[in-house]
Amino acid sequence: MILGDSMYSIKMRASKNGKHISGAERIVEKEKIEEVVRDLTKRALNHENGTPDFINIKVEKIVGEIKYIDHLPIITIPCKNIKEARKKATEILINEGIPKEIILQAFEIIDRGGMRGAALLNLKGERLDPDKERGVRVKNIDVSESLKNEILTKNLGTERTVDAIAIASKVIHLGVLAELCTSDNKNYTTGYVATKKGYFRITNLKREGDPGGRVFFIKDDSNIKKLIEKLENEPYIIK
Repeated sequence: MILGDSMYSIKMRASKNGKHISGAERIVEKEKIEEVVRDLTKRALNHENGTPDFINIKVEKIVGEIKYIDHLPIITIPCKNIKEARKKATEILINEGIPKEIILQAFEIIDRGGMRGAALLNLKGERLDPDKERGVRVKNIDVSESLKNEILTKNLGTERTVDAIAIASKVIHLGVLAELCTSDNKNYTTGYVATKKGYFRITNLKREGDPGGRVFFIKDDSNIKKLIEKLENEPYIIK
């Protein structure tokens, strides 16, 4: 852990006609704020889901400690089509003790799309997120430069993998049983399942043009408010 006295969280959110288009976040030193704000603005303006009519960028000094944790192992599973991909994703989730009917419910949630955050689903199929339209957003996260370079130079994934591994590693570290995710980028069809065993990139987890979404499977929901507080507010850098 290190103190966040000289570090700032920069969050970007873009929308059109009130509909979420894209979002991103970085944790950087003061000297890099201007550069990163410019990069995130450019990213918002050039998103494949369309040109936004609203861009919000929030810069906030981090107070307290930033936790540094190791990333989940990255495993890519190529699949020929959506049927094969979802079968593989289901197998991974069943191995974590998640009932098949709950997994099917999760796929319905992500295929519906439209949420800025993640749905929280317990093993009885109950939604635990307070705002069902918004979901729970995992915030105050980034990856180290060395991890980003490793992912991109060793062909372990894409820029989207860099964003996703930060979310997946933090939520599993905080005790979420598993995560199922497909991208809200309509033409990016690779999704993933994350568990304590790894971050499983699965090609063709959705069809091109379909929306995306994110579901966290919660085994112990006895203190869900504390979990949500940590997911949204505790700062982490994934290395």
